[in-house]
Amino acid sequence: MIEKRFAITGGTLIDGTGKDPLTNAVVLVEGQRIVNVGGADRVKIPAGFERIDASGLTVMPGLIDAHIHISGLISGNPLDWVVESGFTQILRAVRQVGSVLDAGVTTVRSAGSRYDVYLKRAIEAGTIVGPTIVAAGLGISRTGGHPDLRQDLLYVIPEELIRENHPRCMICNGVEEIRKGVRKLINHGVDHIKVWLSGGGAWEKDRCGDVHFTKQEMETLVNEARMLRFRVMAHVENLRATKLAIESGVDTIEHADDWEGKPALDEEACSSIVEKNIILVPTVGCGMRSVEQSGAVTLPKNILDGYKLAIEMGVKFAAGSDTVFEIAAPYGKYSVEEIEKMVRVLGFSPMDAIVAATKMGAEASGIADKVGTIEKGKLADILLVEGNPLEDVGILVERDNIKSIIKGGKVVR
Repeated sequence: MIEKRFAITGGTLIDGTGKDPLTNAVVLVEGQRIVNVGGADRVKIPAGFERIDASGLTVMPGLIDAHIHISGLISGNPLDWVVESGFTQILRAVRQVGSVLDAGVTTVRSAGSRYDVYLKRAIEAGTIVGPTIVAAGLGISRTGGHPDLRQDLLYVIPEELIRENHPRCMICNGVEEIRKGVRKLINHGVDHIKVWLSGGGAWEKDRCGDVHFTKQEMETLVNEARMLRFRVMAHVENLRATKLAIESGVDTIEHADDWEGKPALDEEACSSIVEKNIILVPTVGCGMRSVEQSGAVTLPKNILDGYKLAIEMGVKFAAGSDTVFEIAAPYGKYSVEEIEKMVRVLGFSPMDAIVAATKMGAEASGIADKVGTIEKGKLADILLVEGNPLEDVGILVERDNIKSIIKGGKVVR
């Protein structure tokens, strides 16, 4: 098969590394990969390369959503999650991954999904169109954990049916169940392990301030993952859980907020996060959805103070939307809105927010050697954008401003 070769010329390059933009840039693509990149005065276009004129456009890496649930759900009603046909959900999930890619998101890191491994394989085989998926399979929760269904529902639906059909978690209680759970997930074909280490406020007994696993359980989970070189992402919504996650050796911390008004992060936690090269995925949009429903206009001060302390102390941030079901957050659009919220709510510069949604998303996903920046040797995941997102990062949210989406060297839109 003859590999497609083309040159993107004349655009302004934001390469995802945080470096200043490069005007009149040239990006050479051969097959799936970038083979050269630089200014037009330095990069010569070989014979046989098709030219794609990007004059007046911004050339940037495909976006990465580092926290998403490809669930196939549209409803927030937990009963619907387990009584609805799995066939219906996975067909809906096919549409959801298509919507994510169509928004300019070329890679996603799953935070728990019954279907992500199968979707990943179908995308890789060319059966369906969607982003690269870094799959978690079913995330690990304890009985009564944040994604688990409330006990009173078990009088309506048999517990076995819930366990068999839950769209995003498996239940593990105790060290040996956790050990077996991690091994089953790896055998299933996941790329990393997700754990809900704290509550999440889904109902009165699911308090954000509670820690849901013991030190021994977390050490077992991380050690089992490390034996086969798998990464671990941890849902935490209080400082005690955050410190247990850090001590246990997780790779990424999700949310790191506190909705009970206590300090969400402190200097000790931030220092350890930096020292251990852990990446924080704050899912700002998810938090903002909660406060906007109550009539507030920004995150509570204790949460904002924690994030700002983390920024000051040099913690690495990646962008993640925490999209779960469509009634609350449209797939794709919500992923890109996270970038705008990191600027508006957390005070990121547009460049830093773009880096969080490209380079840092790739690092969080463990695939920084493949995607996240426009550099020689990386996969050609590239967007051509009308306008300058460094002047107004919100232009990325509008689908019509994404003029071309290239994934793995193929123009998908």
